[in-house]
Amino acid sequence: MDAITTGMVFLTGLGLPEILLWVLTFAVVFGILMKLKIFTRAPSTLISIVVGFLVLVAVPAALIAVIASMSTGLLVAAIGFLVLLAIIEFANLRHVEIIGKDEQGRPIKDATHPFQKHSTIMTIIVLGVAALIFWVSGGAALIGIGALPAISMGTWLLVIVGAAVLWMLSEAK
Repeated sequence: MDAITTGMVFLTGLGLPEILLWVLTFAVVFGILMKLKIFTRAPSTLISIVVGFLVLVAVPAALIAVIASMSTGLLVAAIGFLVLLAIIEFANLRHVEIIGKDEQGRPIKDATHPFQKHSTIMTIIVLGVAALIFWVSGGAALIGIGALPAISMGTWLLVIVGAAVLWMLSEAK
């Protein structure tokens, strides 16, 4: 086994999936209680800790395994997104628009980030990646959805290339 697999087996033996579930439950409940401002900070913290332990006791082991697998996939996706963001920042890719002129006649420019310019598309992509990670982690089997038929990598490549060609043809008009 390589070092990453050995490390994951070691962390799983320590109870990392259970710890992640408890932290997730604590964070969600604490955030909701603080946003609603029902209690002050101390009672909200205590309630969140108790709810975290109650959820941990009540959750089946299969759900804990799926959450652990999803957290690994989401971590890999987040690292990939941060690398993409760093590349975009290093390349200084910005959409520049001239929004007017100043007193001396020089153009006033407004530079927006590509993710700001295409926020709807980015939201759809992020939700799609999250759904794909949920599906691959076994979350669909937990909610009763059966497995999809096996599709080869060549079929996926053909679908992606076809979508790209259709997208380019629609932009030309």
